[in-house]
Amino acid sequence: MDHSYFLEILRKYREGKASPEEERFLLSSYDAFESQPDVTSLLTEEERSRLGQQMHQDILSQIAAQLPVAQKQPFRWKMAAAILLLAGAAIAAFLLTDRGGKAPAIVAADQSVQPVAENNLIALPDGSTVLVSAGSHLRYPSSFGKQGKREVFLEGKALFTVEQHHQQPFVVHAGGLQTTVLGTTFEVIAPEKGEVTVTVFKGRVRVDSDAKSLGELTANQQIVYNTEAKASRQQPAAQAPVWQQEDLLFDDVSLLQASRLLEDRFGYSISIPDEALRAQRFSATFLGHEPLEQALKSICAFNQAAYTLDTVKKTVIIYKP
Repeated sequence: MDHSYFLEILRKYREGKASPEEERFLLSSYDAFESQPDVTSLLTEEERSRLGQQMHQDILSQIAAQLPVAQKQPFRWKMAAAILLLAGAAIAAFLLTDRGGKAPAIVAADQSVQPVAENNLIALPDGSTVLVSAGSHLRYPSSFGKQGKREVFLEGKALFTVEQHHQQPFVVHAGGLQTTVLGTTFEVIAPEKGEVTVTVFKGRVRVDSDAKSLGELTANQQIVYNTEAKASRQQPAAQAPVWQQEDLLFDDVSLLQASRLLEDRFGYSISIPDEALRAQRFSATFLGHEPLEQALKSICAFNQAAYTLDTVKKTVIIYKP
């Protein structure tokens, strides 16, 4: 590959002037990043992350386009997708590394997810899960370590289910607010302009604006913060918003983590007695209008499991046959 030609396309891409053909060339030229080790030093951390995400989405789109029709049915489970997710992660990791294989000196959040067409359910390093709305952007570190806070950065909408680490508070930075929790399920909506909303479904959170506390929330309460007036109001929470019921991608999550989302979505209690089965990870797409039983059939087929469903008691047991 001609060095100057590649750098010229990269420059145009950064300025938003690259043609569709040039963008496709850049996104498909993975070898260029290995053969041109000085290229990544020209990108900021944010640009590396964004380019890695675009590569990831481009791979999935190309594979989806080539799948037979039978494999594109609702709640389709793609083993190929799991492999591609790993490939995308490797690309992102490479793009986030400076020359000589050394990580940047200061990285507050070196991982990110920015779903385009469907909600993404992802697992954070501490076992917490986040349902990230399509069109939103979540940044987080590859490891929270054992000291200090667990901090993530959100632009848009997301539903958080946080693992309890009492000595290590979980903090979401979004829309100029800091939402601090110890273990709970809550939603943050932080658009570029307008009101920021924090809603708690389970547990308890504290919401701060800079050094000022806006209040504490428990289940079924919310705070709405006007970013222009710098004023907030606390009120009862409405029902779960429609966006949480839309199509979603389970992005390399455990069966236990996926089951928690299905519990909230369908109002059932799901039990998985087998510890190994609970920890089993997978990636798959689920269409929002599909019923619970269809989801269970697909999950069990993919994970070589079986289930029992009690529609009266609204309980499900997933087990190894």
